[in-house]
Amino acid sequence: MRLLTTVAPDTLKQTVQAHVLWLNTPAKGKRGDLSFCNLAGVDLARVDLRRLTFSGANLASANLAGCDLSDCDFFGGNLENADLRGAVLNRANLRGARLRGADLEGAMLQDADLREGVLMRHQRARRSGEMEMAAPTEADSANFFKADLSNAKMSNAVFRNARLGDAILANAAMQGADFSGADLSGSDLRGADLTATNFTGAKLCHARLAGAALDRTVFTDADLTGLLAEDVRHVKPWARDAKFDAAPAAEAESLAAIMAAHETWIASGGKDGKRAVFEKADFARHVFADQRLTVVTFKECRMVEANFTGAELNIVDFSGCDLRHANFRGAILHGANFTDADLSSADFTKARITALALVGGADRKVPTRFRRAKLARASFAGAQIADADFREAAMDQADFAGAEMVRVRKTDG
Repeated sequence: MRLLTTVAPDTLKQTVQAHVLWLNTPAKGKRGDLSFCNLAGVDLARVDLRRLTFSGANLASANLAGCDLSDCDFFGGNLENADLRGAVLNRANLRGARLRGADLEGAMLQDADLREGVLMRHQRARRSGEMEMAAPTEADSANFFKADLSNAKMSNAVFRNARLGDAILANAAMQGADFSGADLSGSDLRGADLTATNFTGAKLCHARLAGAALDRTVFTDADLTGLLAEDVRHVKPWARDAKFDAAPAAEAESLAAIMAAHETWIASGGKDGKRAVFEKADFARHVFADQRLTVVTFKECRMVEANFTGAELNIVDFSGCDLRHANFRGAILHGANFTDADLSSADFTKARITALALVGGADRKVPTRFRRAKLARASFAGAQIADADFREAAMDQADFAGAEMVRVRKTDG
């Protein structure tokens, strides 16, 4: 039975340096091979380690955050509790790897292989330092929040109680995998092969499932609330014992009649008609392009992928709305309220975002508010932003390239 090799810090440093040199000048460097090495707790954060071999290595609690680990071989390796946040593991071989408790938030695992791997088998009890490699990839309680696993091979892998919120699993091969108790809220599973996949007790609210292969897929007690209509139609025949939404509070097709009454209410100064107020209504993918909306309330509404291109939005209340992937390109927003809204991956490219001046003095303004909003990966490229409030907003990877920003509040100071 092969034992793990202890690697001295100087030896590890030389191996990594030679490997990095090999990546740039193969004739001078040497490809790194740390197979069956004990590297528990090692710190290699933000190092280019592409194509390095870690087969059978012990990397428990290692710091690999921000590393480029593309095409690396982790076959049968131990990555329990490792820090892999933001790491690139595209096409990595993770067959039979142990990922329990690992943190892979925002990691890239496109085309990665997480199927079962077998390095060795033995019948007797393991001795200290030996590793058993006859098991499926285990990612129990691991964090894959916002990770990209598109086209990954994950058949028979174990992801019990793992966190995969907003993860991309499009076209992944997930046959027979165990996601019981996992949180896949907002994940993209379109086109994935979910044959015999176990989602017992899993949280799949707001997930995308259209086009996924479903056969003997288990959704017992799964939370499938907040799905788009096409996703509900696709998955419901296979998920009779799962939780789905009740009928929405307001149907999108009734919007025209409600808005007509709202326009009458505005024109009459509130004497006739009725103000448009929607709470927890479903307007996912609805087209509001080029419309003028004034003093409309969309409180806590589901508006995923809604289209506001070129619209004029005056004191429109989107507080608490789910506006992921919504399109505000070229829109004009005066005094809009996005407090506590989820605008992840929303597009505000070349939008005009300003305060609305009130009658009675230049200092009386209603700012556009993004307080506590989720703006991860949102685009404000080329936007004109003035008198806006972004305090406490989560803006991970938000794009403000070329944006003009005047009197914008990001802190309480």
